[in-house]
Amino acid sequence: MNLEKIKLICFVFNKYFLLKALTSSFTITKKFIFSLFFTLICIVFTLFCSENLQNIASSLGILSFGILHGANDIKILSSKKMKINSLFGVSFLLIYLVVVFSGILLFYFIPGIALLSFVAVSCYHFGEQHWQDKLNDIKRPLPFYITYGSLIFLMLFSFHYSQVEEIIFRISSVHIPYQFFFVSLIITGNIFLGYIFIKLKNIKHILLEIFLLGALAILFYTGSLLFGFGIYFVIWHSLPSLKSQIKYLYPEKEDRPYLKYFKSAFLYWIMALIGLVTMYFFGTLPKDQYLSVFFSFLAAITFPHVIVMGLMFHSPNQNSN
Repeated sequence: MNLEKIKLICFVFNKYFLLKALTSSFTITKKFIFSLFFTLICIVFTLFCSENLQNIASSLGILSFGILHGANDIKILSSKKMKINSLFGVSFLLIYLVVVFSGILLFYFIPGIALLSFVAVSCYHFGEQHWQDKLNDIKRPLPFYITYGSLIFLMLFSFHYSQVEEIIFRISSVHIPYQFFFVSLIITGNIFLGYIFIKLKNIKHILLEIFLLGALAILFYTGSLLFGFGIYFVIWHSLPSLKSQIKYLYPEKEDRPYLKYFKSAFLYWIMALIGLVTMYFFGTLPKDQYLSVFFSFLAAITFPHVIVMGLMFHSPNQNSN
């Protein structure tokens, strides 16, 4: 083990003890603490595991919890709480599939605009999920949601510029210089810090959020592109989203809500997995293009999912349970 790895491991454990000190007199969810500690463990994991092993681990997480968290959109749309009717008698499933395939066509005919739209929508969606129950007193949180999500993406893109630039070029035929990501990261980071110091009242909450961003920055730097994205996507987005959806769909006293959620999502989850596996093993794409297609697939299912989650979070019955 070289000296740099030893120093980084010591740094990670120092962060853990600092985390315990920060949370000793501050009320924060156990889920947040677990997720943050798991992120620190993942940093250590990146120091000893190859990029291939990291990509396998993150792919398993994305294919399981990542896709599963969006597999119950139809049930959420059709729930009695949503209080919306299908258009002209057309099923929610058909409408949902039309939106998905529209996203795929968008990537095929105007990939540059489609990619930009995907990133912008994902920035908002990541910010909404992370902050939706922490900024209840803010009337117009949309700019802040986008700022936070942009900060996450820009950190990841800056640390893996070569690979990200290659993926962007394959999808859109557009070259984006590194300076664009770096300058955007600095500007977005300062906007985010200014916002939380103005809007958040508890200084320890502010420190925890900065602590999290620092841990994510280290993870993105030490891990592969797919691993960094996968850990954030699964641990910090998909699992909290699953919890929010289950709380929305099932009353607190309902028996085995997690199992019921899995059963209702199983068919759509399996269909998505079959589609991806078929593309990988029987498709005619060159191997070096699979990552680009994978992100395009995520984009296609993200567009309708973001709409559904927005409707759920803004439903008057969101907190009725």
